[in-house]
Amino acid sequence: MLDISHLNLGKTEKNTLNQEHDSSRETKSNIKTRKKKRFRLLEESTGLVPSGNITYIVAFVLPLIMYIALYYIKEIYPFGNNVYLRSDCYHQYAPFFSELWEKIKSGDSLWYSWDIGMGTNFISLFAYYLASPVNFIVAFFPQKFIPVVMDYIIATKLSIASLAIVFYISKHFNTKKLSIVPFGIFYAFSGFLAAYSWNIMWLDCIILFPLIILGLERLVNQNKGIFYCIMLGLCIYTNYYISIMVCISVVLYFIVLIICYEGEKSFYAYFKKMYSFAFYSLLAGGLAAILLLPEIYTFSLSASSNSTFPSTWSNYFSIIKEFTRHLIDIPVHTALEHHPNIYCGVAILILLPLYVISKQVKPKEKITKMALLLIFLISFNLNIPNYIWHGFHYPNSLPARQSFIYIFFVLIICFEAFKNIKNFTNKELALAFWISMGFLVIVEQLFVSDETYDFKTVYISGAFILLYALLIYLKRNKKFKSPILLIACYSLCIIEATINMDNTGLGTTSLSSYQIDFDAVENVTEEVASQDDTFYRMDKVVGARTKNDGAWHNYHSISNFSSTSNAGMSKLFGFLGIESSTNAYGYNGSTLVTNSLFSVKYLISNKILNEGPLISYVTGNNGEFIYKNENVLPVGYLIPSDAEDNWNPTKSNDGIINTNSLVESLTGISNVFTLTYEYGNDDWVYFNPVKDGHIYLITKNSACSSIHVTINDTTTRDFTNIKTGTILDLGYYTTEDDIEIESDSSMGLVVYTLEESRYVSAMEQLNESGLNVTDYSSTSIEGTIDASEDGNILFSIPYDDGWTVFIDGKKVETSAFKDALLMVSVSEGSHTVSLKYTPVNSILGIVVSIISIIILIVLYIISKKIRKKEIKLDKLPVFLQSIILGEDIKKKLIKEKLREEIIIDNEDNDSIIIDDIPEEEFFEEYFEDDPDSVKELEILDGVKNENKAVSSNKDKEDKIEDNEEDKVDKIVSPDDLDSLDDFDNI
Repeated sequence: MLDISHLNLGKTEKNTLNQEHDSSRETKSNIKTRKKKRFRLLEESTGLVPSGNITYIVAFVLPLIMYIALYYIKEIYPFGNNVYLRSDCYHQYAPFFSELWEKIKSGDSLWYSWDIGMGTNFISLFAYYLASPVNFIVAFFPQKFIPVVMDYIIATKLSIASLAIVFYISKHFNTKKLSIVPFGIFYAFSGFLAAYSWNIMWLDCIILFPLIILGLERLVNQNKGIFYCIMLGLCIYTNYYISIMVCISVVLYFIVLIICYEGEKSFYAYFKKMYSFAFYSLLAGGLAAILLLPEIYTFSLSASSNSTFPSTWSNYFSIIKEFTRHLIDIPVHTALEHHPNIYCGVAILILLPLYVISKQVKPKEKITKMALLLIFLISFNLNIPNYIWHGFHYPNSLPARQSFIYIFFVLIICFEAFKNIKNFTNKELALAFWISMGFLVIVEQLFVSDETYDFKTVYISGAFILLYALLIYLKRNKKFKSPILLIACYSLCIIEATINMDNTGLGTTSLSSYQIDFDAVENVTEEVASQDDTFYRMDKVVGARTKNDGAWHNYHSISNFSSTSNAGMSKLFGFLGIESSTNAYGYNGSTLVTNSLFSVKYLISNKILNEGPLISYVTGNNGEFIYKNENVLPVGYLIPSDAEDNWNPTKSNDGIINTNSLVESLTGISNVFTLTYEYGNDDWVYFNPVKDGHIYLITKNSACSSIHVTINDTTTRDFTNIKTGTILDLGYYTTEDDIEIESDSSMGLVVYTLEESRYVSAMEQLNESGLNVTDYSSTSIEGTIDASEDGNILFSIPYDDGWTVFIDGKKVETSAFKDALLMVSVSEGSHTVSLKYTPVNSILGIVVSIISIIILIVLYIISKKIRKKEIKLDKLPVFLQSIILGEDIKKKLIKEKLREEIIIDNEDNDSIIIDDIPEEEFFEEYFEDDPDSVKELEILDGVKNENKAVSSNKDKEDKIEDNEEDKVDKIVSPDDLDSLDDFDNI
């Protein structure tokens, strides 16, 4: 209790003081209650510009309308026959969405799929491409319209990205004014998204990044890390690859926040922030471990794992040229160039200089944030930082994938300059304007004269900068009302963002052409499936759209194009003359021999193929035909124990030679292909087959990319995008056929004929000890085998440690045939064989994620109870309390002890409870700026400090907070106390 008689107040005044204080507390409580119970679209405000939750609605709805308008302009369905399928979205994402659709509809396991690349770890592919929870919405729509559904998921997500950054700005700067929406528009219509918005798998991370940064700020400034942990965990879950860049940027921004931190600067405060940041970041990874851990193993099998750290430094372009990409209508880069796509509105060319010269921004904050932008600009330009940012390998096209993070920080910095716009002098505004205009002059001189950029880019950018400068001038003129300026600002931003996106983004393709074979292929594959219930594969011989047609049409395929592609399989296909690359391998180049070895039983073609003794027609529908391979092998078959050692493929440009040697090592039968003709540098050849049979071609000249084939002066066929050494399947012909082949360049053509008898004998030999499949699913195969001798069972399944093989019920060790195919040893005799698939690290990932969720929930409950004081930490050692709470508890307890001791009796026993006095006001009353330590000692002895009133003046609170620590130290140093009991001895 505190006696306030020395304040010279009467009884009535004292009661009034207490009543006013109680009334104030009650009013604050009521306000909080009302805020919790009521959702207000508009805040009560005397201003002319509306503000409130309507800002969030506009931030989402306006960009959505803009994108739908662009869809209308681009004639994207339903406004036309186009769809927004560009690059990998065309070749990968749409087919993978189709595979996900099929698994959801059929209830099939997400762990594995036979429809991609002879079999693939689907949960890892899901983690890389499909993990967004929103993607499951495709199951509610017809499968053939998945590209359309994806288009509107993209538009919706981009609009949510606008909402996300607006939400961040509203919380960080404590404002809900409608004037923050344009910054959301430019985030959603940035150059990064003009280039990559088709990359639907990245969009969740772009949405979550502002929320992650908001959570990080709460962690540092308020010691609240749960929101940060959840947002970062979601980001890692939805796309681990982009999350690498997010995590690097989070570390950098954490350093910025620590440097700029304005709170308690004790050892305990900083230590808590550091261990909280590390702990919650690791816990976020734990939340995503269910997908992250299986993904890590899969990438160890991919070509990405073979990347080596660069040994020398190099740069790509000048910083000035890099910065020019902030101008409007700059062509986006998505190929192998390293140019970042960083456009986010030309107004930033005015706002960035204003931020630098702003007096309202603290110097250390200004320096650290501008340094952060400089780090990004340097990282775009230097090879080693570029390598690190992209997960320790160079991106295969799609450069500077972290650009959206740079754009976010640019927009936030520019908003801070914008909100202080009225505080700048006319000279400062003029300086910023002329800096931006000077930059345009430099760009025109350096990059327009040499035709790097169109001159219109500079002049259109200049026009918009001039208009933005005019709006800034009018905003400072009180004669112009804010609503008019807001409408003008909105109009200008909408026009600029729409022009840039229309000119540089949203590339389209025809929906009908993408769907053209969907129904026909579905009909013929379903007909085959109704007649054949064995395990088999099929693939498109002619008319394949992508290497992932198996996923698009949901049939078991040998082709694959994905970032999770098995590097060993790509290498094997390359040896055999089948088309392959770093992250892909496909059917092009396959022969009847490799078809048989890989269990390709049926061939799909949109052209009629020549039948023969080796392939026969099965069915057709609406221009799609299916043919049967008459000599197909089962998914597993016995090979000699030394077959792998005996096969030594060469890196020559002739896959036929390697195929011959492979068959010989497996069966002992040589030369299943024979050389028929070999030409030099001819660009035109004519020949007749020397015997009836299947003809194959190889072009050895790397300059030859296409050939034109004419059969009997009528039938023609074109082979395009030819890679050197890839086998070209001409088909079955007789000695009576005339074959003419021509090209625009010399071909180096080699002609081979398949020796039918040798081929059939080799396949029959392997089939004698083949696996008789009795049952199979997406994650298992059951069967029996009669091994004619001791040897190995070679499975036409990509090697993966997730496969467990049981022979006669006993688990056996697996190995990889040439780092590509699954293989196990087996003894002579009859055996049961069982294969079961569980993704590597999947169980561990599930356990880690569950434990992480439990930890997060427990932390939330404990922190809530600590705030409500249901859990008391005072029984713990002071050191541990300081570590947990992130503050110097010794000093805090001393302050509390002081409050208890400084009690001055009142003769009327009229008093107020000291806890009702805010701590800042209390210490202002008894520890003013008098440096004389004797005064504080007198206070401890109970000497009255007359004629001082308790003040609630808010203007003094900041000053008191800064001086409070030092004043306590003058009385007693916490380091001198062994315990708080020593305080009573003073």
